[in-house]
Amino acid sequence: MEIVVKDKPSAQELAEIEAGLLAYNAQFMDISESRSLGVFIESVEGHKLAGLTGSTCGNWLRINMLWVSETLRGRGKGTALMRAAEEEARRRGCLYAQVDTASFQARPFYEKMGYEVQLVLDNYPRVHQRIYLTKTL
Repeated sequence: MEIVVKDKPSAQELAEIEAGLLAYNAQFMDISESRSLGVFIESVEGHKLAGLTGSTCGNWLRINMLWVSETLRGRGKGTALMRAAEEEARRRGCLYAQVDTASFQARPFYEKMGYEVQLVLDNYPRVHQRIYLTKTL
């Protein structure tokens, strides 16, 4: 038995760890309630112009990533993606939502969407902050 440190773990290695964690978690919760979520804006050619990725688990929506291409920014597309994700989360039985963002990213946007700051980590990374926000759906 040895500790191995890798800069770029393979997809298989990551899947092994996820499988182990899911097996452990299954003792305490219904992991079938965990579902991925993707909401996208695509060009007519099928290229992603904006998107939101996340998951729902039990009564929570988790937003992992929200990206809007430069050409679409400021046109309400991020708001539309958020609303679509929250609507789907409600259909799945979610009552709450969570997201985290960096201080140079989208804190004002999420606050405008009704999210409230729960935790701020300073110096993450180095000179910025990591902000954790939640919302009651």
